[in-house]
Amino acid sequence: MTSPSGTPDHEPENTAEADSADGPVGAGPGGPPPGGPVQGGPSAVLRGQPGFREPPEDYVKAAKTAPNHWLSVIDRHWNGDEGEPAPTWASLGRWRSDENGEIVEWEVNTDYRPSPDAHGWAPPVSPVDAAVQLVATGYASEDVFALMLADAEVAVCLDENGGLAVTDAEDGTEAVPVFSPSPELEDDRLPPHEVMSVPALLDRLPEGKEVLFLSSSAPVGQLVTAGSLREAKSDLERYEAEEAADVWSTPPAPSGGSPEGFADLPDLGSVEGWPDFPTDAQWPTDETVEGGPGSGDGPAGRPERPGPAAAGEN
Repeated sequence: MTSPSGTPDHEPENTAEADSADGPVGAGPGGPPPGGPVQGGPSAVLRGQPGFREPPEDYVKAAKTAPNHWLSVIDRHWNGDEGEPAPTWASLGRWRSDENGEIVEWEVNTDYRPSPDAHGWAPPVSPVDAAVQLVATGYASEDVFALMLADAEVAVCLDENGGLAVTDAEDGTEAVPVFSPSPELEDDRLPPHEVMSVPALLDRLPEGKEVLFLSSSAPVGQLVTAGSLREAKSDLERYEAEEAADVWSTPPAPSGGSPEGFADLPDLGSVEGWPDFPTDAQWPTDETVEGGPGSGDGPAGRPERPGPAAAGEN
């Protein structure tokens, strides 16, 4: 199933990122004059003009240390490797600082993908529920979701006869609807269901039917084929076997003494002048910087509960 579209209900937590050490595109050696021409693209506006977005205080402070720079707003849901630049779609937009370190321009990113926080969705009730939110917003892949679901425990919707319920996905595919069980969900709003593992569900799945996972916290879902779930389960079992084989084991010491290479080491208790190691309180500490500027206000209220209740209407 696809993710909702439209303007986010509120902004997520974000981080600032300076785009260039040489200043914005088109800036001369002295930088653009304050209030000068727009340096960004078609969506850029100068301070004081309609559409300019006021920066929070942490971005104002960051601009003071980075004159003649673009400061990007990166959605916190994007989590790349250390040093990996954020993709274009993970940025809400960017502010430009002038030669005095004052923010004078805002450019919204029309390619931004709103994350679950930006949509104002309720917190997920399980790791799989969190994964389906990320898949729906483009922050995780369908393959990763299949791995998450492959050995999870789910609530499987039942029909009036106690058998597995079957519904139509958005593309018309017949599938058995499932969702994450949680004590937070109100039983009187849920369809008849049975809690079981996904491998147990696959053993009972009718021929030609797939699995439709419905989020318990957001109006999204994900269709997953039975074949991809079986393949993901095999991958998980292979990963577990490889990890078990890689567990380091200490080789036995040779008979008659210490292992080779250790026999000539002195007895540490007999070494004179052994230095005193510092206590925990004496170790230096590194100052760290928080993960970036904070978010704006959250949504006014929680969205209505999602699809599991709707599954019983099909």
